[in-house]
Amino acid sequence: MVLRLVNRYEEVAHGEIKASADRWNLSVYPKVRLADVIDLDSLGVVGELKRYGLQAHFDFVVCRNQWEPDYAVEFDGRYHSMPVQIARDQKKNQLCALARFPILRINSKYLSPTFGSMSLLAWLMDVYELQLGFEEQQARGAIPPDEPFDPFFFMSVDPKDERFPYWFSAKPRIRLQQLHKRGTIIDWGSSGFIGYDGNDIMRGIEYIRLSEAMGTYVLTAMRPQQFPLCFSDLLDEILCVQLADRVFSWLRGEVAPTPLAEIYAIADRMRQSLTLGRAHGYGPAVAPERNSA
Repeated sequence: MVLRLVNRYEEVAHGEIKASADRWNLSVYPKVRLADVIDLDSLGVVGELKRYGLQAHFDFVVCRNQWEPDYAVEFDGRYHSMPVQIARDQKKNQLCALARFPILRINSKYLSPTFGSMSLLAWLMDVYELQLGFEEQQARGAIPPDEPFDPFFFMSVDPKDERFPYWFSAKPRIRLQQLHKRGTIIDWGSSGFIGYDGNDIMRGIEYIRLSEAMGTYVLTAMRPQQFPLCFSDLLDEILCVQLADRVFSWLRGEVAPTPLAEIYAIADRMRQSLTLGRAHGYGPAVAPERNSA
Protein backbone atom coordinates (compact mmCIF):
# COMPACT_ATOMS: atom_id res chain seq x y z
CA MET A 1 0.00 0.00 0.00
CA VAL A 2 1.34 3.42 -0.99
CA LEU A 3 0.45 6.40 1.21
CA ARG A 4 -0.23 9.99 0.16
CA LEU A 5 2.40 12.57 1.05
CA VAL A 6 -0.29 15.01 2.25
CA ASN A 7 -3.90 14.77 3.38
CA ARG A 8 -6.73 16.56 1.61
CA TYR A 9 -6.54 19.74 3.71
CA GLU A 10 -2.77 19.85 3.27
CA GLU A 11 -3.31 19.45 -0.47
CA VAL A 12 -5.53 22.56 -0.50
CA ALA A 13 -3.00 24.40 1.64
CA HIS A 14 -0.21 23.43 -0.76
CA GLY A 15 -2.23 24.84 -3.67
CA GLU A 16 -2.70 28.16 -1.86
CA ILE A 17 0.95 28.34 -0.80
CA LYS A 18 2.22 27.50 -4.28
CA ALA A 19 -0.05 30.05 -5.96
CA SER A 20 1.37 32.79 -3.74
CA ALA A 21 4.91 31.45 -3.99
CA ASP A 22 4.74 31.50 -7.79
CA ARG A 23 3.80 35.19 -7.77
CA TRP A 24 7.03 35.98 -5.89
CA ASN A 25 9.35 33.46 -7.57
CA LEU A 26 9.52 31.34 -4.45
CA SER A 27 9.63 27.55 -4.16
CA VAL A 28 7.56 25.42 -1.79
CA TYR A 29 8.31 21.88 -0.63
CA PRO A 30 6.07 19.58 1.46
CA LYS A 31 7.13 17.23 4.26
CA VAL A 32 10.66 18.57 4.79
CA ARG A 33 12.66 17.16 7.72
CA LEU A 34 13.15 19.77 10.42
CA ALA A 35 16.79 18.71 10.80
CA ASP A 36 17.36 19.46 7.09
CA VAL A 37 16.35 23.06 7.72
CA ILE A 38 17.58 23.76 11.26
CA ASP A 39 21.11 22.84 12.33
CA LEU A 40 20.39 21.28 15.72
CA ASP A 41 24.05 20.77 16.61
CA SER A 42 25.02 24.41 16.04
CA LEU A 43 22.19 25.45 18.34
CA GLY A 44 23.39 23.09 21.08
CA VAL A 45 20.09 21.21 21.16
CA VAL A 46 20.29 18.02 23.24
CA GLY A 47 18.10 15.40 24.91
CA GLU A 48 14.41 14.99 24.19
CA LEU A 49 14.23 18.22 22.20
CA LYS A 50 16.95 17.00 19.84
CA ARG A 51 15.29 13.59 19.47
CA TYR A 52 12.10 15.36 18.48
CA GLY A 53 13.99 17.61 16.05
CA LEU A 54 15.52 14.60 14.31
CA GLN A 55 12.13 12.91 13.94
CA ALA A 56 9.92 15.90 13.06
CA HIS A 57 9.15 17.48 9.71
CA PHE A 58 7.59 20.72 8.52
CA ASP A 59 4.34 20.50 6.56
CA PHE A 60 5.67 23.02 4.03
CA VAL A 61 8.88 25.01 3.65
CA VAL A 62 8.98 28.15 1.49
CA CYS A 63 12.38 28.78 -0.12
CA ARG A 64 14.12 31.65 -1.89
CA ASN A 65 16.44 31.06 -4.82
CA GLN A 66 14.81 27.63 -5.08
CA TRP A 67 16.69 25.96 -2.21
CA GLU A 68 17.18 28.52 0.60
CA PRO A 69 14.60 27.96 3.39
CA ASP A 70 12.88 31.21 4.38
CA TYR A 71 9.96 30.07 6.55
CA ALA A 72 7.68 27.14 7.30
CA VAL A 73 3.91 26.84 7.04
CA GLU A 74 2.19 24.38 9.36
CA PHE A 75 -1.38 23.24 8.78
CA ASP A 76 -2.92 22.59 12.20
CA GLY A 77 -5.92 20.33 11.81
CA ARG A 78 -8.35 19.07 14.42
CA TYR A 79 -5.80 16.78 16.11
CA HIS A 80 -3.61 19.75 17.02
CA SER A 81 -5.90 20.47 19.98
CA MET A 82 -4.95 17.16 21.61
CA PRO A 83 -2.42 17.32 24.50
CA VAL A 84 0.15 15.10 22.75
CA GLN A 85 0.08 17.20 19.59
CA ILE A 86 0.13 20.45 21.56
CA ALA A 87 3.36 19.30 23.22
CA ARG A 88 4.87 18.46 19.83
CA ASP A 89 3.86 21.82 18.40
CA GLN A 90 5.47 23.58 21.35
CA LYS A 91 8.73 21.74 20.71
CA LYS A 92 8.66 22.71 17.05
CA ASN A 93 7.95 26.32 17.98
CA GLN A 94 10.83 26.23 20.46
CA LEU A 95 13.27 24.95 17.85
CA CYS A 96 12.14 27.55 15.33
CA ALA A 97 12.54 30.29 17.96
CA LEU A 98 16.07 29.09 18.76
CA ALA A 99 16.97 29.13 15.06
CA ARG A 100 15.09 32.38 14.42
CA PHE A 101 13.28 30.56 11.66
CA PRO A 102 9.75 31.94 11.06
CA ILE A 103 6.87 29.52 11.26
CA LEU A 104 3.32 30.36 10.21
CA ARG A 105 0.56 28.22 11.71
CA ILE A 106 -2.73 28.07 9.80
CA ASN A 107 -5.98 26.11 9.81
CA SER A 108 -8.81 25.64 7.32
CA LYS A 109 -10.12 29.18 7.96
CA TYR A 110 -6.96 30.55 6.34
CA LEU A 111 -7.64 28.76 3.05
CA SER A 112 -10.95 30.22 1.86
CA PRO A 113 -11.49 33.78 0.57
CA THR A 114 -13.88 34.61 3.40
CA PHE A 115 -12.60 38.14 3.96
CA GLY A 116 -12.01 39.36 0.42
CA SER A 117 -10.68 38.34 -2.97
CA MET A 118 -7.86 36.24 -1.49
CA SER A 119 -7.45 33.79 1.35
CA LEU A 120 -5.87 34.83 4.64
CA LEU A 121 -2.90 32.60 3.81
CA ALA A 122 -2.37 34.33 0.46
CA TRP A 123 -2.76 37.72 2.17
CA LEU A 124 -0.12 36.85 4.77
CA MET A 125 2.36 35.55 2.20
CA ASP A 126 1.87 38.54 -0.11
CA VAL A 127 2.10 41.11 2.68
CA TYR A 128 5.28 39.47 3.98
CA GLU A 129 6.88 39.86 0.54
CA LEU A 130 5.67 43.46 0.30
CA GLN A 131 7.16 44.18 3.71
CA LEU A 132 10.53 42.71 2.70
CA GLY A 133 10.55 44.79 -0.49
CA PHE A 134 9.56 47.91 1.45
CA GLU A 135 12.36 47.39 3.97
CA GLU A 136 14.87 46.79 1.17
CA GLN A 137 13.93 50.05 -0.53
CA GLN A 138 14.08 51.83 2.81
CA ALA A 139 17.61 50.52 3.37
CA ARG A 140 18.59 51.85 -0.06
CA GLY A 141 17.23 55.28 0.81
CA ALA A 142 14.39 55.15 -1.73
CA ILE A 143 11.82 55.39 1.09
CA PRO A 144 12.23 57.71 4.10
CA PRO A 145 13.47 55.81 7.18
CA ASP A 146 10.56 57.04 9.32
CA GLU A 147 7.92 55.90 6.83
CA PRO A 148 5.93 53.02 8.41
CA PHE A 149 5.00 49.93 6.42
CA ASP A 150 1.24 49.74 5.91
CA PRO A 151 -0.13 47.08 3.53
CA PHE A 152 -3.52 48.81 3.36
CA PHE A 153 -2.00 51.75 1.46
CA PHE A 154 -0.65 49.60 -1.38
CA MET A 155 -2.67 50.45 -4.47
CA SER A 156 -2.96 48.69 -7.81
CA VAL A 157 -2.72 50.89 -10.91
CA ASP A 158 -4.12 48.19 -13.18
CA PRO A 159 -7.82 48.96 -13.79
CA LYS A 160 -8.55 45.21 -13.94
CA ASP A 161 -7.36 44.70 -10.37
CA GLU A 162 -8.82 45.68 -7.04
CA ARG A 163 -7.64 49.20 -6.20
CA PHE A 164 -6.56 48.35 -2.64
CA PRO A 165 -6.17 44.56 -2.78
CA TYR A 166 -4.69 44.17 0.72
CA TRP A 167 -7.16 46.45 2.53
CA PHE A 168 -9.92 43.88 2.61
CA SER A 169 -12.08 45.77 5.11
CA ALA A 170 -12.34 48.82 2.80
CA LYS A 171 -15.58 47.74 1.13
CA PRO A 172 -17.32 46.68 4.38
CA ARG A 173 -16.36 50.02 5.96
CA ILE A 174 -17.84 51.90 2.99
CA ARG A 175 -21.02 49.83 3.19
CA LEU A 176 -21.46 50.75 6.85
CA GLN A 177 -20.97 54.44 6.02
CA GLN A 178 -23.60 54.17 3.29
CA LEU A 179 -26.08 52.65 5.74
CA HIS A 180 -25.43 55.59 8.06
CA LYS A 181 -25.96 58.14 5.27
CA ARG A 182 -29.31 56.52 4.46
CA GLY A 183 -30.33 56.72 8.12
CA THR A 184 -30.47 52.94 8.54
CA ILE A 185 -27.96 52.98 11.42
CA ILE A 186 -26.94 55.96 13.54
CA ASP A 187 -23.15 55.46 13.50
CA TRP A 188 -20.94 55.61 10.42
CA GLY A 189 -18.00 53.99 12.21
CA SER A 190 -17.48 51.22 14.73
CA SER A 191 -15.61 50.99 18.01
CA GLY A 192 -13.51 48.22 19.47
CA PHE A 193 -10.23 47.06 20.88
CA ILE A 194 -7.77 44.18 20.85
CA GLY A 195 -5.96 42.82 23.89
CA TYR A 196 -3.87 39.87 24.99
CA ASP A 197 -4.84 37.21 27.50
CA GLY A 198 -2.50 35.27 29.80
CA ASN A 199 -1.54 32.90 26.98
CA ASP A 200 -0.71 35.79 24.59
CA ILE A 201 -3.79 35.01 22.53
CA MET A 202 -5.15 38.16 20.89
CA ARG A 203 -8.82 38.74 21.62
CA GLY A 204 -10.89 41.50 20.09
CA ILE A 205 -14.34 43.02 20.08
CA GLU A 206 -15.93 45.32 17.49
CA TYR A 207 -19.31 46.97 17.97
CA ILE A 208 -21.55 49.64 16.46
CA ARG A 209 -24.75 51.45 17.45
CA LEU A 210 -27.77 50.65 15.31
CA SER A 211 -30.05 52.98 17.28
CA GLU A 212 -29.84 55.01 20.49
CA ALA A 213 -30.48 51.91 22.58
CA MET A 214 -29.45 48.93 20.45
CA GLY A 215 -26.35 47.77 18.66
CA THR A 216 -24.50 44.71 17.48
CA TYR A 217 -21.04 43.29 18.08
CA VAL A 218 -18.61 40.52 17.19
CA LEU A 219 -15.84 38.76 19.12
CA THR A 220 -12.90 36.88 17.71
CA ALA A 221 -9.44 35.70 18.67
CA MET A 222 -6.10 34.81 17.10
CA ARG A 223 -3.31 32.76 18.61
CA PRO A 224 0.27 34.05 18.76
CA GLN A 225 2.47 33.51 15.73
CA GLN A 226 6.23 33.29 15.27
CA PHE A 227 6.04 35.16 11.99
CA PRO A 228 7.33 38.71 11.36
CA LEU A 229 4.08 40.51 10.58
CA CYS A 230 1.76 42.72 12.63
CA PHE A 231 -1.10 40.31 13.32
CA SER A 232 -3.10 42.87 15.29
CA ASP A 233 -3.60 44.71 11.98
CA LEU A 234 -4.98 41.54 10.47
CA LEU A 235 -7.26 40.82 13.42
CA ASP A 236 -8.59 44.38 13.27
CA GLU A 237 -9.47 43.85 9.61
CA ILE A 238 -11.18 40.54 10.34
CA LEU A 239 -13.26 42.11 13.11
CA CYS A 240 -14.46 44.89 10.81
CA VAL A 241 -15.50 42.45 8.07
CA GLN A 242 -17.30 40.24 10.59
CA LEU A 243 -19.10 43.23 12.10
CA ALA A 244 -20.33 44.41 8.69
CA ASP A 245 -21.59 40.89 7.98
CA ARG A 246 -23.38 40.96 11.35
CA VAL A 247 -25.05 44.28 10.53
CA PHE A 248 -26.33 42.99 7.20
CA SER A 249 -27.56 39.80 8.88
CA TRP A 250 -29.53 42.07 11.24
CA LEU A 251 -31.00 43.95 8.26
CA ARG A 252 -32.13 40.66 6.75
CA GLY A 253 -33.81 39.73 10.02
CA GLU A 254 -31.47 36.82 10.67
CA VAL A 255 -30.08 38.07 14.02
CA ALA A 256 -31.49 40.26 16.77
CA PRO A 257 -29.83 43.48 17.94
CA THR A 258 -28.22 43.68 21.38
CA PRO A 259 -28.91 46.36 24.03
CA LEU A 260 -25.99 48.78 24.16
CA ALA A 261 -25.73 48.37 27.93
CA GLU A 262 -25.08 44.66 27.41
CA ILE A 263 -22.42 45.34 24.76
CA TYR A 264 -20.67 47.86 27.02
CA ALA A 265 -20.73 45.36 29.89
CA ILE A 266 -19.11 42.69 27.69
CA ALA A 267 -16.47 45.20 26.56
CA ASP A 268 -15.74 46.23 30.16
CA ARG A 269 -15.27 42.62 31.26
CA MET A 270 -12.89 42.06 28.37
CA ARG A 271 -10.85 45.18 29.23
CA GLN A 272 -10.44 43.98 32.79
CA SER A 273 -9.24 40.52 31.73
CA LEU A 274 -6.85 41.54 28.93
CA THR A 275 -3.68 43.54 28.48
CA LEU A 276 -4.88 46.20 26.06
CA GLY A 277 -3.02 46.32 22.76
CA ARG A 278 -4.94 48.77 20.58
CA ALA A 279 -8.29 50.54 20.70
CA HIS A 280 -10.40 52.88 18.62
CA GLY A 281 -13.76 54.49 19.13
CA TYR A 282 -16.37 56.45 17.28
CA GLY A 283 -17.90 59.11 19.51
CA PRO A 284 -20.92 57.94 21.52
CA ALA A 285 -20.38 54.35 20.42
CA VAL A 286 -17.86 54.09 23.25
CA ALA A 287 -19.34 53.38 26.68
CA PRO A 288 -19.57 56.77 28.46
CA GLU A 289 -18.09 55.47 31.72
CA ARG A 290 -15.00 53.93 30.05
CA ASN A 291 -13.92 55.92 27.02
CA SER A 292 -11.22 53.91 25.24
CA ALA A 293 -10.84 56.01 22.09
